[in-house]
Amino acid sequence: MMQRKRRRSQSAARGRALAVLARMRSRGESLSEAARNEKTTARTVRRHVGSAMIRDPRTGHFAAKSGDTFRRDINVLGYDGYVPLSVRSSKQAQLASEHLIATGRFIRTGDTEWLKPFIGKRVGRVELLTDPDRLREFADAGLVKLDALYRQNHGGRREK
Repeated sequence: MMQRKRRRSQSAARGRALAVLARMRSRGESLSEAARNEKTTARTVRRHVGSAMIRDPRTGHFAAKSGDTFRRDINVLGYDGYVPLSVRSSKQAQLASEHLIATGRFIRTGDTEWLKPFIGKRVGRVELLTDPDRLREFADAGLVKLDALYRQNHGGRREK
């Protein structure tokens, strides 16, 4: 029981560390600022994702590298709905995230321009859903979850 609790808390800490890394890349926040905003510490971030950061030898400040190869368990919205995948690229996770954001904007506005940059693009083996009619079908059925990028439940088999 203790082992399971520890794994869960380690997983949560790792998730927060990945979120700090994303904030540093997208918003240009410092390590301490991003860690504070994600409710964790710089030490925890360095322990979990330190290899994805570089330290300036003159100032001692950390900056996020442009990409990393940490495994992320995500859901990708494809033609048949959400597909669980494990990706080993921050760029692939970012593409899936941007697609989900564009999907939400399309659903709110009806403007297909949001979907055009994703036509023919894939995350892993899944082609991103850009068909407006199919997206409306999913939205009308309540199947589009805009916060469903990261998988929370790790039970069962994992896709590669």
